[in-house]
Amino acid sequence: MDKQALKQYIDNLISRGSSAAELARRCGVSDTSMSLFRTGKYSASDDILAEKIAAGLYFFENSRNVVDTVTSYRQVKTAFVAARSKSKWYCISSRSGSGKTQSLIDLYNVCGDGSVIYLKCRKWSSHKFLTKLATAMGEKVNRYMDNDELLDICAAHMNRMADRHPILLIDDAGKLTHSAMNCLIPLYDDTLGRMGCLVAGTETLERNIKRYVGRIEGYDEIDGRFGRNYITLLGATKKDVVSICMANGIPDKDMAETIWGKLPKVKKQPNPEDPRTVWFSDDLRELASMIDDVVIRQELSEGAMKV
Repeated sequence: MDKQALKQYIDNLISRGSSAAELARRCGVSDTSMSLFRTGKYSASDDILAEKIAAGLYFFENSRNVVDTVTSYRQVKTAFVAARSKSKWYCISSRSGSGKTQSLIDLYNVCGDGSVIYLKCRKWSSHKFLTKLATAMGEKVNRYMDNDELLDICAAHMNRMADRHPILLIDDAGKLTHSAMNCLIPLYDDTLGRMGCLVAGTETLERNIKRYVGRIEGYDEIDGRFGRNYITLLGATKKDVVSICMANGIPDKDMAETIWGKLPKVKKQPNPEDPRTVWFSDDLRELASMIDDVVIRQELSEGAMKV
């Protein structure tokens, strides 16, 4: 665990509007422990504490500095704000690596209170999904609770916060089983007008929902909850890529432009009412890999020079 990078990550979140107290709450640690960790004064070995904080904030060793002006991030944020302010449900269905997860985690972390719930899904049954969801909300659950009880707990939790415009972020929703996906229907109904929801998955999420409409029970209702419309992320423009590079260890603009030149790109029409097209790179994971390669080579070169 790169604890220094984790501390910098926390400091960046706080400088962008989050509160240290809320970050500590999400990690299940005390304000004092969080403060001592950030200042390097935690008395005991801080390895376990660091792991707990990293898990609570979804921090990974290769976490990138977020650039909130990138096109895909702005798309996710626009959907986030609309869903939250209007208590609506929206679905982002876009290719892997287009920036969904990092954007959702960042929006979750910079929120100043507990009215934003984030859950990254796996191939869960309905009961496992509802258990994980209730746990993410901070509710106490036990193995004897059935689906109805868990749904009531989740709906009640969000409804109690209606005046704070709560929003639920469900990431990697395409991995959920049919039974788990069907749980979205009563959750929508029981929180109608009191909770927003942003569901995200790869491009197969929209394709599967549309394919199952009329074939598997519940999917027509799920499709309807999303307004039968799905958001596809555009990715990053040349300007976006340069900004990402410069925020993540590549201050040389020429090198950043070289990376842009090597990325696969697609011409897209950002505005349906404007015929003009723009080049986008929609594989931000490949961009991250290229940045890593350049930064590592720079570090190796600097190390060799010092020797």
